[in-house]
Amino acid sequence: MTKTYLRLDPSQVTRLGAIGVGIYGAIALFFVGFSSTVSRNGFLMVSDLSVYWAAAVLALQGRAGAAYQEPILHATLVHFVHTVKGNFGWFYPPAYYLLILPLGFFPHYFPAFLAWILPTLGAWVKVLRRYSIRPSTFWFLGSFGGVWLNLLRGQNGFLTAALCGAALWSMRKNSGWTGVWVGLLAMKPQLGLVFPFVLLLNRAWRDLAVAVFVVLLSNGVAVAVLGDAVFWGWWQELDFARRLMEQDGLGSHYWLNMPTVYAQLRLFGVSSPTAYGIHWALTAVSWGWLALMWKRTTEWQWRGAALILVSLMTSPYLMDYDLIWLGYVLVILLENGQTEGWYPGERWMILVLWVLPVAGVLLTTETHVQIIPFVLWIAMGMIWRRVTRLEGRNFAISLR
Repeated sequence: MTKTYLRLDPSQVTRLGAIGVGIYGAIALFFVGFSSTVSRNGFLMVSDLSVYWAAAVLALQGRAGAAYQEPILHATLVHFVHTVKGNFGWFYPPAYYLLILPLGFFPHYFPAFLAWILPTLGAWVKVLRRYSIRPSTFWFLGSFGGVWLNLLRGQNGFLTAALCGAALWSMRKNSGWTGVWVGLLAMKPQLGLVFPFVLLLNRAWRDLAVAVFVVLLSNGVAVAVLGDAVFWGWWQELDFARRLMEQDGLGSHYWLNMPTVYAQLRLFGVSSPTAYGIHWALTAVSWGWLALMWKRTTEWQWRGAALILVSLMTSPYLMDYDLIWLGYVLVILLENGQTEGWYPGERWMILVLWVLPVAGVLLTTETHVQIIPFVLWIAMGMIWRRVTRLEGRNFAISLR
């Protein structure tokens, strides 16, 4: 049955991708068509990008540090978007300001949205072209749920995914740029925690030093341009970020959009200290598993896929739009399976990962069960199976 109905050859992948793009595209057109972008009487189309926009406006007014004060940020948001609801915060390090600062020049939301989404999407696509050589794969990724979550939210997933992919590719080529990309990824530090660990495994001391230098330089330039209030404001706002995570967004229901072990345990009613303990214990296991995999194989695609999965398992604060990183895992599993053959369950895992960002959100909203962390562990196990069987096959060949 699997061979008949779920081949995942290029032709079937193209059809699935085209169908998915059509469905998501129709939903997006419907959403935009009934928004204030098109109709004066439509609802306001607003996303997380409005926070970037508001922070940039404050910075251009000479009040960059004020964005880290939630009441001021909220008042600025309400000035632009009168119906905004929920708790928002500006938690990014000062270096991130250098990226979003130009958004403050736009007087309206939609141009700012396009000015952010299109360049970051283009950067991710450019990096992806180094990983994929088949047009069918791009069709498939075009209907990947993580893509549309980032488009809908106006988030920074395309940017972080581009930096992650560039770092992995540079690591494979030993081009000397790895430290630069890792240092820039520190603008969203919870996603980049695993990369220094991997650089230590590789004994890539120069790359590690370059990464530290880029972090210090970029944040130093931001402080020099915007004033030291941005550093102290960020430092003090970290406590508010912690409280939002630990208290379900203070009523904004963050846990439903946080695909982590910590969030799942909190949804089950487990206390925060216990949830932290279990989460970090499993994180330590995943890091050990990654180190073991790093030792067992030198194949860059399996190392890269494992690094991405462990990165998504590590921080207790992870949002559903960050799952855009799974696009690389999809490319690696899909094209390797099409070329080398499939192991049992891999094709179904690809379908699950393909719909996971959106399906996971819908399922969690209805059931309060976060399946995504468990799926990531299963995917890690499938990559481990690939690595160990490949190692055994290579050993057998060497005995001939």
